[in-house]
Amino acid sequence: MKLSEWMVKPTPQTEWIDKRGILLWLAFFFIELGAGAFFVGTIFKSIEAMLIGWLICGVLGGGIHVLYLGHPFRFWRMISKPGTSWISRGLIFVSFFLVLGLIYMILTQAGSSPLVLMIVADIFAFLSIVYGGFAMNFVNGIALWNTALLPIMYAVSGIWGGAGLALGIALASGKVSTVGASVEEWIRVLLITYVVLLLAYLISVRYTNPTGKISVQEIVAGRFKALTWFVVVLLGLVIPVTVVLISLNTGLENMPAGVLYFTILCELLGDLTLRYLILKEGLYSPLIASSAYPSSSGY
Repeated sequence: MKLSEWMVKPTPQTEWIDKRGILLWLAFFFIELGAGAFFVGTIFKSIEAMLIGWLICGVLGGGIHVLYLGHPFRFWRMISKPGTSWISRGLIFVSFFLVLGLIYMILTQAGSSPLVLMIVADIFAFLSIVYGGFAMNFVNGIALWNTALLPIMYAVSGIWGGAGLALGIALASGKVSTVGASVEEWIRVLLITYVVLLLAYLISVRYTNPTGKISVQEIVAGRFKALTWFVVVLLGLVIPVTVVLISLNTGLENMPAGVLYFTILCELLGDLTLRYLILKEGLYSPLIASSAYPSSSGY
């Protein structure tokens, strides 16, 4: 983009996706995936799902997030501004979740599972899941992000991904006939909800803001259309929907383990790719009205 076109035409944001921004994309994903797996694990009493989810959130997601901040030993300064920064609130949510989640797992292994502690840990796990969506939603100048549907969609996708991960853990630990059967019902409901929310999200952004229209067109028919249709739609949605429909007749326990593992991988890959596209195609609306900027691709 030419300097003369800065904020006259729709301007791509780069801080949260280019160069070091890639770390934030991955951090959001792994924090939400891990917290989602822990959340589902507490409900279905799967200590394996809780532990793996906790590790993914704290070690992988949290570690990448600290690297993104640039000065790992100064991250505490971000926590000092919860009144104005969603990143600050998110770090607080994740920190409380990790501490309370660890205590709950230790007590559970010791033979005690305090209900109140589980509820509080799950509240902070849920807040950890949704905070990335709220951090993006808070940016008023980017139409693709500034919609109330985004945090809701991220909440559903985080729990859906966590449920898929919990199912994979149940398969690996031989508990598919107990934990897996219950998680399967959640996956069906969350999958349907996610598809409906995704369609509503794209349609609402497409028809409520000119810059949002360009963002959606770029995702659906622009430079990233191959990623959208092959990875997000085919792998991330069509394959999971097909497997879910087949499992209604055959039963989850009769599905080949390889098919279920592949489906979980497709689900996670589709979610990760969609998050990349939403970050990459986040365009700032022009500050100066102009009829010169294109109504589709080419910014």
